[in-house]
Amino acid sequence: MLSKKKKIIKISLLLLLFFLLIIQGVKGRSIIQEHKSLYLEITKQQYKNQTLKNKHPSSSRQLFDLKAKTSEIFAELKSCSLKIIDYSSTEGELNLNLRGDFNSILKFIYYLDNETEGLKVDEFKIKEDQDNLFFFVKLKNELM
Repeated sequence: MLSKKKKIIKISLLLLLFFLLIIQGVKGRSIIQEHKSLYLEITKQQYKNQTLKNKHPSSSRQLFDLKAKTSEIFAELKSCSLKIIDYSSTEGELNLNLRGDFNSILKFIYYLDNETEGLKVDEFKIKEDQDNLFFFVKLKNELM
């Protein structure tokens, strides 16, 4: 009699364990399906984001870095043989006071016009002093 009760308890425990394993498997399957669904949504959204980024290239320029552009401009000043007298910079603006000859200033203006994406010439002035020219230029971030 005691052995029959033990067998019944063992069978009951095995059935309960089997039932719990089935429930766990169903839950696991639903979690996997939810994971796949979320992954597909993320993939679709990434595709939409990339499509929008390709359609609107100006949105990718919003991360414009004036410090990096300033260092490029300073390198160009050296190649144009212009000397920096003074400069100032804010978050969206760069002011340069330069000295050099006419050809150097002309090359630099050409560079500013054709090579500096994201910056626009807001103001410039040229003043003559004997053999040199003094050149003031104010560059502003186009996105501001």
